[in-house]
Amino acid sequence: MNAFISWSGSRELLIAKAFKEWLTAVFPEVRSFISPDLPKGKPWFDELANELKDARMGFMCLAPPRVAGDWQLVEAGAIWKAAMSGGLFPLCFGIRKTDVPEPLRAFQLTQFDKEDFRRLAGDVATLAGLAPAWTPEREQAFELRWSKLKASVEDALSQPDDGVHTTRGFMHAVAGGWWERVLSDSGSTKLSWMWFEPSADGTGQTITGRGFGEGGSDASRWETKLVSVQAQLPEPILEYYWEGRHPRESHLLFGGKCWIRFTISTDGNIEQGTGEFKDVCIDEARPPTTKLIDLQRATREETAIMTGKDAQARRALADRKLNDWP
Repeated sequence: MNAFISWSGSRELLIAKAFKEWLTAVFPEVRSFISPDLPKGKPWFDELANELKDARMGFMCLAPPRVAGDWQLVEAGAIWKAAMSGGLFPLCFGIRKTDVPEPLRAFQLTQFDKEDFRRLAGDVATLAGLAPAWTPEREQAFELRWSKLKASVEDALSQPDDGVHTTRGFMHAVAGGWWERVLSDSGSTKLSWMWFEPSADGTGQTITGRGFGEGGSDASRWETKLVSVQAQLPEPILEYYWEGRHPRESHLLFGGKCWIRFTISTDGNIEQGTGEFKDVCIDEARPPTTKLIDLQRATREETAIMTGKDAQARRALADRKLNDWP
């Protein structure tokens, strides 16, 4: 049986090569193919079309920041049409199931963990018509190759990928927790915790924010209503409209427009940004203020504390972060 392995971007190509090696070791009966296997000197599209036509199983390697390129969706459609008696398997590496574009969610998604891949292996054995479908020898090959596949995938996910320069890639690259330092007109500084969440289709973004005052006290809560992205090199800009309330004046609604210019490092990562926002009282006639902001990506440890249930730990971290900001 023939299988096609789809990828989009440099990270996913590394993963696709590692997955092909794993698939061949566990299922030598399955002939797998990825586009770098195309022969030199022949029209690449014709050769690719033949491989897609002959495939009875398709594996889509999905990883951030691209998740699923437009061409991968074309390949998925071709594989599904040819593989009516086989299957299409979207594989999620370092992403959540909600990050996967809608057309692919109709298929059973496979997360990159050992037990889910063992279930995947069982399905492959069944679809390939192997009898018996699962043997002690195949189980042994699965166990022996798993650690190598895991290491290869983790290494690939740590590599830079130019997909961050696309809108979808940028949305996923900035996902997660950020610290925002706010400099007011008076020269005082405040700190906010921001959470960026890409939409299900990867083309939108929501942002929620929580401001902290002296000693890490609760100063404000806000959220976005509209987000726009200009994924331009080398410094993509994100603009959004926000609304929120301050605990001291909870009866009043504040809002305004903000823009953030992010910096993409030479290794393709996004760790910081700068910008400004307008602060306007919507319920009363007050003069608007303009505030400058600096952004810094939160570490994994900081994110665990800020998204955890220990309120005292959150306040202490916020207070320390503001005081220690260089």
